[in-house]
Amino acid sequence: MISYLSGIVQATDEKSVTLLVGGVGYEVLMPVSTLFTLKIGETKDLNIHTHVREDQITLFGFLHTEDKSLFRKLITISGVGPKSALSILSIASPQTIIRYIETGKVDLFPKVPGVGRKTVEKIILELKGTFDVAANLQNESEAMQSAHMALETLGYTSRDISEVLHSLDPSLDMSSMIREALKVLSKAR
Repeated sequence: MISYLSGIVQATDEKSVTLLVGGVGYEVLMPVSTLFTLKIGETKDLNIHTHVREDQITLFGFLHTEDKSLFRKLITISGVGPKSALSILSIASPQTIIRYIETGKVDLFPKVPGVGRKTVEKIILELKGTFDVAANLQNESEAMQSAHMALETLGYTSRDISEVLHSLDPSLDMSSMIREALKVLSKAR
């Protein structure tokens, strides 16, 4: 099994990258959210999940081990195949997806092509509580958790968001928290 590749980005398309490693080009499927960050000609290290079926071998690549770990957890869920798991990882960062799972709110989970409500409910049911962030979520109000997820989808890091949200008045509603946090976070950029 291939678990890691380091090579030169030869080409990209909307679903995959061709990585040249020792004279061999490997086609690696990747989350769209990270695929667009790759530049042709640059050297990249990818964590690989090798998926073997009777009729094909498919490589799934991730920039970080956390992404690969979440991918592997998702594909353990009945009804979630590798392509569905890749679609889920394409919509948000792993930290945001974990936050959606840990809060257990199906309606907050973004719409993912090919992944219906029942599958999302199953993912939440089977994976909730299996991540290290559960203790942090207990210290946040519902409004704070929702604001945290909204800010993560805007691209801010979980650490920066937590610092800012915990400095705000916990009695604020979600919209006010987001507004106040954006004031602070936008100055930091």
